[in-house]
Amino acid sequence: MSELEALLQFISKIEAEHPDKSAYEIANKLRGYTRKHYTTRLWSMATGYHQDYIPGELEGKLDREVILSGKLTDFCHFIASLSDQINQPGASWSDLTSWSADHTSWAGDIGSAIVAYQAKQNDMSNQTLAEALERFAKDSDYTADIAAWVVGAMINSGSSPTIFQAIDKYNAISYAQHVRTFIQKRLRGIIAGKQLQNPADVEDEIAKAVFTFISLSNAPDLVKSFKSQWQSPSQLDLKALVKPNRVDVLQGSLHFLSHLIKNAGLDGVKFKPCRMPGTPWLGTLNYEVTVN
Repeated sequence: MSELEALLQFISKIEAEHPDKSAYEIANKLRGYTRKHYTTRLWSMATGYHQDYIPGELEGKLDREVILSGKLTDFCHFIASLSDQINQPGASWSDLTSWSADHTSWAGDIGSAIVAYQAKQNDMSNQTLAEALERFAKDSDYTADIAAWVVGAMINSGSSPTIFQAIDKYNAISYAQHVRTFIQKRLRGIIAGKQLQNPADVEDEIAKAVFTFISLSNAPDLVKSFKSQWQSPSQLDLKALVKPNRVDVLQGSLHFLSHLIKNAGLDGVKFKPCRMPGTPWLGTLNYEVTVN
């Protein structure tokens, strides 16, 4: 039995033990088997569901890297992000926080790297933003983010009623196809053959979410969640945090866009990014960027 099969068996067991629970509730219960910093007050606010970290024999049960859809994936990160992608049945407080789904996945990965880089504290003091992105937004994080979005969409559409079935279905399809789906349906990308025809618009979609995440990063609960990823909470000085700037956000969004283009099997692109995300009337930057 592969490691992925063992994890899917565990998820199926949890679902069988709670037949009256929705996929939304199951995903959040599974979050308890990931990492402690995925069960903070921030995550309760984002998902609308309080879930304690589960210690003991099953502690960190889902904290694994596995091959999913042919790509190395941080499964723990995937489950945590998935818990904020699945709709809660009926009207509820969590519906009001549905906007956070990007921030607890890819936008949060990119934004966390930028926040850490800007803070310039201790072990981050000599790192470049590129190095911070490689630390906080690795390929295995991005593959987890794409998986969470696609699997969440499967469940929300009703095409796969259980998390086990949705993950199993996802795993049977190539990652390239999933990335293309994500580009088209989440980032409003237009793909013709191997060409991404509106790369500036796609970059703008990425940048808007990252800008929002960083703008919110001064919130104490959000920063507290960042802190849990350092050895000591004192390593992140809140006073060092600054507002997002276009140069850093552009580097972060291009880092993600590069992953998407490469893994979707698309040709490289060259374009002039918008001067400020979400404000096309302000025009574009006076230089072109290239993404391969």
